[in-house]
Amino acid sequence: MQSEHEEAMRSDFRERTGLLLSGYEPQVTEEQIDQRYDKVRQLDERWNSGPHADQWRYLSDAYADWRDAPDTMVRFIDNVEFNRAKGFGIDEVQYRSLLQARELTEPHRVRPRNQVQWER
Repeated sequence: MQSEHEEAMRSDFRERTGLLLSGYEPQVTEEQIDQRYDKVRQLDERWNSGPHADQWRYLSDAYADWRDAPDTMVRFIDNVEFNRAKGFGIDEVQYRSLLQARELTEPHRVRPRNQVQWER
């Protein structure tokens, strides 16, 4: 994947994520939600039907994994980094996808219940 294609993919994915999250804002109308989700579908369609569909799906899967199982992903990325230091494992684009997915999910992850502290 050439760097300009990767930059475009990352920018589009960041936009896609923002569009999806903005649908949960209380002031957003049904019409605005429909428009945003239409844009999300267009982005998915463009990337899923293009030459970099595998990288788009990898980034999408990484995002879902970081969102749904962050503790597992912390262990996974540790393993990936260990393997990369030994000279094998995933490619550079996939590695950057893991990092981008982690970055995008960081502000939206729910703290585990045992980390919630009650005020007295």
